[in-house]
Amino acid sequence: MNVEQRIEELIKELSKPGREALQASTALSEIGALAVVKLVKTLKDEEDDYTRKLAALSLGRIGKPAIDPLLETLQSDDADERRYAVEALSHIRSEPKVLGAIFQARKDTDEQVRQAAWRALERLPAHHMQRRNA
Repeated sequence: MNVEQRIEELIKELSKPGREALQASTALSEIGALAVVKLVKTLKDEEDDYTRKLAALSLGRIGKPAIDPLLETLQSDDADERRYAVEALSHIRSEPKVLGAIFQARKDTDEQVRQAAWRALERLPAHHMQRRNA
């Protein structure tokens, strides 16, 4: 089985209940950059909320290779996509452009996106907040 096929299988497993989905999310995170495109597509196209949440978690764990596609997703017309992008970015928040995007998301037109941004900021170490407010 090649990597593309493995990614497809793991993405299907994200919709399974319990441990299987969590293990699939971890495996996708470990695959890294090669899984980003399929995970972003899942985040955008999937109907199931839990699957989308796990796709966002996987993207957040992947880190830097996922930043630009997630920042692009913040421009989506779909509020759910923006919210999941903020949730994913909250795991990569040490990057300056990510912090800026999360701060900007506090002003989103959608309440859930704003709440996701505030939750992400609440988890920041105090020294980040002091620097940002200076």
